[in-house]
Amino acid sequence: MKNALRLVVPVLVTCIVAAAGLAVTYKVTEPKIAEQDRLAEERSLQAVLPDATFTCLESSRIQDDIDAAAGPVDVLDTFHAAIDGKHAGWAVKVASRGYGGPMVVVIGLDTSGSVSGVTILSHNETPGLGTKVITDEWFLEQFPTLEAGFTDADVRNLDAISGTTKSSNGVRNGVAAAGRVYTEVLSGLGEGGFE
Repeated sequence: MKNALRLVVPVLVTCIVAAAGLAVTYKVTEPKIAEQDRLAEERSLQAVLPDATFTCLESSRIQDDIDAAAGPVDVLDTFHAAIDGKHAGWAVKVASRGYGGPMVVVIGLDTSGSVSGVTILSHNETPGLGTKVITDEWFLEQFPTLEAGFTDADVRNLDAISGTTKSSNGVRNGVAAAGRVYTEVLSGLGEGGFE
């Protein structure tokens, strides 16, 4: 019995010290990580609608409609964009399934519903292969060719990157979902009707 205690007590003490160390480290780094996440989101929003200021839609009144329109893609946030106080469009942040799991994609839409830009905020795609959806610039640059009223079929007609089908489809599915959200929900809100 004493031998068992001699083995168990040091392991237990080590576990307690390690857990306490992790808890302290988390408390110290949590605000810094949250700030880095906020800045990354801000950079992503500015990339899809430059010079705009963004207001996150927090109305539960339309959230069910947004979720229904997006279908299998999760809409994480929807933002109203304004430039100099005037309605400039929308940004939709979605989590779409890629090869390595959810990809967080931000899609900018101008006032007519045309795509103004697409950025990838976070992903778990395979380095050197799935990450080509970011590093091969032409891939994201093709989405702003989608004009107002674009459909899922229009998005599917855009080129995918060879060898990264699931990653490419993750981005394309996110853009298609944002188009449906605009057509079915956001276009009906109009300027100033987002509050």
